[in-house]
Amino acid sequence: MATTVALIRHGVTVWNNLGKAQGVSDIPFNEEEGIKQATALANRLSGEEWDIIFSSNLTRARQTAEIIRQSLGVDSVFIDERIREINCGLIEGTTEEERIDRWGS
Repeated sequence: MATTVALIRHGVTVWNNLGKAQGVSDIPFNEEEGIKQATALANRLSGEEWDIIFSSNLTRARQTAEIIRQSLGVDSVFIDERIREINCGLIEGTTEEERIDRWGS
């Protein structure tokens, strides 16, 4: 029997909408749009059997995973910081325009 693995990106954040780099900055998802996206994905996955959900420890990923978990009836979400986004250092919280202004193209 084959194992199915799905990789799911978190719901959109305010920083996503502003074009800001996030990395490990713990920005929650946009309450309206992020919930809508996570719910739509949960609805798309309904009717399929999922055994386990893993999430990074960042709030936006945990929020997304929890909405999906509840919808699918999975017992819990396993949190693991090793699967979070990379640390983007000084660029976190900046837009591309701001990065070019500071450091050039």
